[in-house]
Amino acid sequence: MNKINLLILRIKLLAFLLIIFCCCSRKSINEKDNIDSILEIDLLSESGSKVKNLSKFAANIDYIPLQTLESSLIGAFISKIVNMDKRIYITNRENIMCFDIDGRFLFKIEKIGRGPEEYMSIEDFDVSSDNKSLTMLSFNKIFIYDISDTGFTFQRSLALKDPAPFRISMVPETDNVFLAIPPWRGTEPTLSLLINNVGDTIHFKPNCYKYEMVRKLNYRAGNETIVYSIGNEVCFKEEFSDTVFYISFKNNFFKPRIILNSHGTLITPEVRGGSKTSGNHTNYIANIFETSRYVFYYYSISETRNRIILDKATNEKFKLDIDSELNSKLKDDLCGGPDFSIEFMNSYCSGGKLFSFIDPITLKKYIDGEDFKSARVSDPAGKVKLKKLADSLKETDNPVLIVVTPKE
Repeated sequence: MNKINLLILRIKLLAFLLIIFCCCSRKSINEKDNIDSILEIDLLSESGSKVKNLSKFAANIDYIPLQTLESSLIGAFISKIVNMDKRIYITNRENIMCFDIDGRFLFKIEKIGRGPEEYMSIEDFDVSSDNKSLTMLSFNKIFIYDISDTGFTFQRSLALKDPAPFRISMVPETDNVFLAIPPWRGTEPTLSLLINNVGDTIHFKPNCYKYEMVRKLNYRAGNETIVYSIGNEVCFKEEFSDTVFYISFKNNFFKPRIILNSHGTLITPEVRGGSKTSGNHTNYIANIFETSRYVFYYYSISETRNRIILDKATNEKFKLDIDSELNSKLKDDLCGGPDFSIEFMNSYCSGGKLFSFIDPITLKKYIDGEDFKSARVSDPAGKVKLKKLADSLKETDNPVLIVVTPKE
């Protein structure tokens, strides 16, 4: 090979390497931007149009009858739902029941007591991303169970030191467990703790909001520490912080995900401790959670309650058009069912879907009414299916699970 051909070959090789390098660099930059991008929400900016109908953000709605057996009676109060791999896990603080996606009862945990493998009550629970493990929080104790096709098997329990956590979440693709500790006394050393499944500390965030309790208060927030999951990320917001963090499953770091700009109106530790009274413009964030496209958040300022839906795709904000501060209900204009009760509770959002319940008596009464019969809907087949379901129910059956799938 002469020198000219060799030079040409080297130039071609160099050009090829430059192309590969640029492509790889561009990919790395885009991936980093995607991971570390932070969404800022201006809490005081005006929202757009008001939302009355589910179709504004929902792609479809399903009504799932939960199988009624002597061993699967749910009761009136449901504190949390976990939607994982075509299974629905439901707790009423006394037990955890597992149903398949069609509502068929599979198995449950029910061991209230003070003996070995028993718990006093269920404060919180979560299921691993591979659907093979469940962790339950009961005061200062964690219970770990294996999940099979036939039921739960007790694995072990972990005793925790004070202060007691209030929320527990399993970090996807790892064996780590996140614990959220509310500022019960104001002097807690940490509010956010990451441990492995044998209790060793992996990472923690120190309490930057300590306060001294000046006088005894009856103040208790509705949701002291907010924890929710989206995709493979566990997210959390401490009470006095304006930031929603997420836990990186790759390196266990706590990284900012959402900044909630309250323009200096967010409630302070001094108010919580009693050394100051809340002013007329104190802002309190009651809850926040996400789906792939939307952020749902509930906050109050100047005695006004605001329930907002932010469309991340368009950066538009919508305010719920509701008649009562206690009832967040939207009209089911998809298949004509009763108003969907969107409680703005992160415990009722899981796996990218929103959940609610309705008892058979209420559903049957509504279906027999004129509002249902005259409803104009976008899914007529769904309306027929709902009528058939209501007619098949007994008044003593379990509640019907309502599942809303938001738009992507």
